[in-house]
Amino acid sequence: MTPTEPTAPELPASIPVRSDIRDLLFNIAEGWTPSPMVVGPVEHLRFNDIDFSEVAPQVHLEGDRLVATLGQGRHSFRTRELLPFPFGGALEGTCSSKTTFHGSSILHVSWGADLTIELGSWVVLDGDAPSLWIGRVEGAKNLTFGGNLIVERTRADGLHLGRAGHLRLSGTYVYYLVQSGERSKPVWHLLLDTGAGVPDEEALGRDFLLLQFVLGRQLRIAELLGVTGGGRTVGSTTGSGTRTNLQRRSVPPVPFGQNNDAWIDECWAALLFERASAILTARPETRTAYMMAFDSYLDSMTLHVDADYLRLQITLEAFAYWILQLASQEERAVVKDKAAWKQWVKDHSAEIRALASPGFEDSLFNRVIAVYRPSSGRVVPSAFLDFDLTLTPEMADELKNRDVVVHQGLMAPDGYEGERELRRIAMVRTLLVALMARTVDYGGAINGWEIGALGRPVEPVDWWTIRTDDRRLASQTFIAEKPLGE
Repeated sequence: MTPTEPTAPELPASIPVRSDIRDLLFNIAEGWTPSPMVVGPVEHLRFNDIDFSEVAPQVHLEGDRLVATLGQGRHSFRTRELLPFPFGGALEGTCSSKTTFHGSSILHVSWGADLTIELGSWVVLDGDAPSLWIGRVEGAKNLTFGGNLIVERTRADGLHLGRAGHLRLSGTYVYYLVQSGERSKPVWHLLLDTGAGVPDEEALGRDFLLLQFVLGRQLRIAELLGVTGGGRTVGSTTGSGTRTNLQRRSVPPVPFGQNNDAWIDECWAALLFERASAILTARPETRTAYMMAFDSYLDSMTLHVDADYLRLQITLEAFAYWILQLASQEERAVVKDKAAWKQWVKDHSAEIRALASPGFEDSLFNRVIAVYRPSSGRVVPSAFLDFDLTLTPEMADELKNRDVVVHQGLMAPDGYEGERELRRIAMVRTLLVALMARTVDYGGAINGWEIGALGRPVEPVDWWTIRTDDRRLASQTFIAEKPLGE
């Protein structure tokens, strides 16, 4: 018998969503939103473990903050020896309804007849913490196709359209990004399943930044509301996303929805999200590098070509540097033995200094002895070599242009050609995405630097190979369905 390559097990064509989550997804997709969390009359309140219950405190939720008002203004703090104001403080308390609240991260304090404290981090609970949380996402864009989640009512004959206009993503928690409203005015909500309890603010922040990256779009959630399986609001907590002015432009790192030829069956964004989130969870030491890269990527979509190009070049270099350090590797050394090199340079110090221009003796000597140290020109090629990525001659030339924009603030000081400069920006963006993808073991599709007939990026198929197993995983669909009329 001729040996054959082992075949990966078949994946189910579609995976049903849990029934309680399915019902909430339908409600959201059909325009329902959870009721606001109401903080009732305050019964007890403590700030920095000091009781303020007798000064008629009031607490309410307002947008992206918890607001507490304490009577007697400055006097109430002076008598409790809390002046100057402790901005690192926290408050907690209970309401007459037995609702509990906790707040920290003070954003603003105003004095008057009363003292008002605005806090950017909070948890309000009516009873035990639920596992399901819903928040409205600011920065929505219509998704016609390209997701991996179908929310649809089926006909009596079982026929349904099967339009995957929503997303299901697996990270620290399981996330469902659900779209409702009209195409011209889409509304997004994020439903997350923590499994148990209030979402961890830091973990949610990482995943939400990653979500923005894989969609190539700046987003924000002001507040998350905790709900029961039946949709009753029983909690409120801090949302995610720190940007207040969202960039409207989208530049996804991976193909999404449609390319220049056809609709795309795979949901590459969900697969990239899962792989990257797994790395952030398993290797906490990598978080600084990835968070920096995600954030900078999202800030490089302004269409201010010099700023976008500069940010992408610096981000690519910084990410490559971090990755090499985390791998306990340095860039490919130009000397075989550092100690021997340093000794040789010291032994020939007089000759080296003699070749310097007057006044530059120390400068020349220091440059020669430090030649083995990381340099901006070698970091990225070293990282690409270590992760088996090829730099074409055109890519290598583009990397050399890093010095031009860093030193002059312009990417094309000799003159601009719009399409050429946009293509150069797209190429550096692709290099950054490719290195990030390879380091999280993502072998799915990425967007390239060429633009097709319909104005969408062309996949760099001659430079980037898609793994068969990743294509199969990206083709999985999750389905929430109900019969018409139910």
